[in-house]
Amino acid sequence: MKIVFVYPDVEGVAHYGARKYYHGLGYLSSVLRAAGHETALLYLQAEPTREAFLQDLQALRPDVVGFSSTTHQHPYVERCAAWIKEEMPEVKTVSGGTHPTLVPDEVARNPSLDFVCVGEGEYALRDLVERLAAGEDGTDVAGFWARRDGEVVRNPLRPLIQDLGALPFPDRELFGFDEILRQNDGWVDMMAGRGCPYQCSYCCNPGLQKRYKGLGRYVRYRPVENILAEVRALQARYPVRVLNFQDDVFTLDREWLLEFCERYAAEFRIPFWINTRVERIRDEAIVEALAHAGCAGVRIGLESGDERLRREILKRQMSNEEIRAAFRLLRKHGLRVYTCNMLGVPGETAEMIQETVDLNRELFPDQFQFSVFHPYPMTELYDLSVREGYYDPHRVLPTYYSRQSVLELPTLSPEELAEGYDKFVELRRELDLRRRNPLKWRVYDFLRRYVYRGDALRLRRHLNALAAWRRKLG
Repeated sequence: MKIVFVYPDVEGVAHYGARKYYHGLGYLSSVLRAAGHETALLYLQAEPTREAFLQDLQALRPDVVGFSSTTHQHPYVERCAAWIKEEMPEVKTVSGGTHPTLVPDEVARNPSLDFVCVGEGEYALRDLVERLAAGEDGTDVAGFWARRDGEVVRNPLRPLIQDLGALPFPDRELFGFDEILRQNDGWVDMMAGRGCPYQCSYCCNPGLQKRYKGLGRYVRYRPVENILAEVRALQARYPVRVLNFQDDVFTLDREWLLEFCERYAAEFRIPFWINTRVERIRDEAIVEALAHAGCAGVRIGLESGDERLRREILKRQMSNEEIRAAFRLLRKHGLRVYTCNMLGVPGETAEMIQETVDLNRELFPDQFQFSVFHPYPMTELYDLSVREGYYDPHRVLPTYYSRQSVLELPTLSPEELAEGYDKFVELRRELDLRRRNPLKWRVYDFLRRYVYRGDALRLRRHLNALAAWRRKLG
């Protein structure tokens, strides 16, 4: 059969400058191809129109269309599925991923979706496609909520895949990986495992842990040899410059990590980046092993500079001093650090946003990212936001990249949030200046601290006005 995947990433390319590679679809495609089926992809970089979407889809002649999306992008799934059923009613439509797994009742209400995959989909989708190919309706396949005679059949979830090494390597050609690699300057995303044991109030992992309870170990790692074999295959096929491990916490399993570092260092010289947590980077032996293996840097979630907000609202149990100690240890061994930050969190004030800006300025990360908080279904902060009247569940921003919030917070006005966002933008300019020209940065820092009394935005306005005046003079 021919399965066409649809991946909405509206505004993503414009924001990041390149298409993303999504491992979920890569694994689905590789399993289907191994079973003898054909796969293709429609990557929606801009908001689709009915005519263009259907024209592109019909040219691929699918038997099944599989959607995967984030919560933000799910409205595009709803829209495209309706177009398919209007124009191509014989084509089966499937939606899967984290969003349908967490809120299957909501997703399955859409009559344009024939199947909703709840849980890991590699073997579930393979079995469904083979049943459809045999002329069966497939509505009893485990792992799916299916539409039968206008009613939703809720089949049981499948056990979690315990042996991740048994899966074929994810299909990268589905995404036109040569072009992605070129646009990303040789950075290759990888996954070493699945799952995170922590209980952060804003994250999907606690909800997924509840959904998968009793279905096997939630946190799993691929065998080290399996990962090294994929690196060899990638190196043989693509001009790989950097490996970018996207696991939530790469350093969870100490023995696995030390084995990986030892074996990777013995065979490869490709630098790599990882995600980790302050709690999982305190062991100097781990940091030494990462540095020896060629780890170029780590990404750490700061989220907020206010310790009480971080501890009580976000459920991140780390102090600012522990964060500083982690930075000192990483830099001692030559690793770069990237921080992740949120603003617009329930209970946050303008002063707390300033604390986050100030902590990042003090730590001087090599890179950092920031985004406005959004409450995702099946998270603690979603429930809190709805309960307290901060959030209307029917209001969804279709993008990650907005300066706006879907929340109405009593502690933070939209104007204060926008100003906080601008402070992060200005901080990025400031830290870039500090790296590029330390002398100019010292002048900037003196002006910001002593002349403008910490008001970096007012300083920026005056610097921009001065630059405009100079351009006008020629």
